[in-house]
Amino acid sequence: MAVLERCGLPRSMPPLLVVGVLAALTSIVLAVLHLSTPEAAADKPLVIEPAAAGAPGTTVVTSKRAQVLSITMVTRNRWAAGWSDCTSGPICKYAAVIDRDGARATSPEWPVPYATIRSGTEAIAVAPPPEGTLEGGATMMYRLTYDGPLLTKLRYRLPTTTFGKDEVLTDQIVPGRIVVVDPEESTVRMLQGRGTRSPVCDGTGRCWMLSGIGRTDIVWTDDGGKTWGARSLDTHNQLGRLAVSPDGKTLVTTQVTVTDTGQTVAKMEMSTDRGANWKTVQNPPPSLNAAPLALDDGTALMLGGPAGARPRLYRLQDGTAQLHGGYPGDLAELEGDSHLMYGFEIPRRRTTEVVLSTDQGNTWSKFAPR
Repeated sequence: MAVLERCGLPRSMPPLLVVGVLAALTSIVLAVLHLSTPEAAADKPLVIEPAAAGAPGTTVVTSKRAQVLSITMVTRNRWAAGWSDCTSGPICKYAAVIDRDGARATSPEWPVPYATIRSGTEAIAVAPPPEGTLEGGATMMYRLTYDGPLLTKLRYRLPTTTFGKDEVLTDQIVPGRIVVVDPEESTVRMLQGRGTRSPVCDGTGRCWMLSGIGRTDIVWTDDGGKTWGARSLDTHNQLGRLAVSPDGKTLVTTQVTVTDTGQTVAKMEMSTDRGANWKTVQNPPPSLNAAPLALDDGTALMLGGPAGARPRLYRLQDGTAQLHGGYPGDLAELEGDSHLMYGFEIPRRRTTEVVLSTDQGNTWSKFAPR
């Protein structure tokens, strides 16, 4: 009874009610103790100081033979770039540079290439596990906040068939698989289900992917993977390319055939009404160096040309592909939208610069993302 008085309870309470109160107090104490245990703390993101995580990545980025491997741009002043150095030792070294509104930071070294992805209004870098699977070593996320650089160990979650609207889908972390990254919760997991590669989510919330074994299908979902739609792209090949405009209305699909001279375009189709109707593109380039870039105005840009030749810039409009002027050099990829399109160059020796355009490819400028 003294315990009851210390808890502010009268001695006159019925015995059964007293037992219930004591049981509730015991549950609260046990819950507090549980939250203070290491097991409960394991659900919290593990933030690591970049300086304590390994060798500084600046030695990779500033190496005389450093090369750009990837670039993701949100704006001209918000981007993430992956770098490599394969000449300073017996094994290659990798690092990433992130720019956030003029402030830049470089990640620690990593034994495999960083994947650069977009998360909302920022660009981040993810260091995949060296084993190429989410069942092995750690997966790290590097981002730059207004408080400084942040290196976080991503927690592995069980594979899932669904995903949230704020999560990021990418096929750049585990080869041949789509991975779901939740930057806010610092988690990563495999996506099981219809899509297996080339995920892209448009501004309406619909997510598109390619799928198929021995064939290629386009699949899409409007509810985070709960239900799917599908359309056959190629019944004989597992290779294909997909481009979707930010508004989700313009789609470009390409069937690719492998020959002795490389990958050639077997067929290209385009839709400007969200996939309801399709046209076969006339006079497409013989081969494509990267997936086309679909725009909200019902057109698309692409890099292509004869196999083995210097790539040229083409504009796809009204179902016809034509050469487009203003191209500055040897672009290896083309990303972005009508406001900002970009890619990194493949010159004869090494890649150190990114080219970008803010007027749909009419004029271009260059910068070194480091």
